[in-house]
Amino acid sequence: MVDGLEQAFLSEMLKYAGPREESGEFGGGVGESQFASMLNDAYAKAIVDRIDLGFLVQDGVRT
Repeated sequence: MVDGLEQAFLSEMLKYAGPREESGEFGGGVGESQFASMLNDAYAKAIVDRIDLGFLVQDGVRT
């Protein structure tokens, strides 16, 4: 459950701080904007799988 919270948090953060859509001839166009949220979710899951953000604290001890 905590991993889901961490993943949702990171996914939202990546919307603002993550990779930006390219514009111009080398941009992804409509497809890039439609799949950007899925890419952010995949990045967030990969980060959560490797790093504990410490969202779960019980009795002052991180688990």
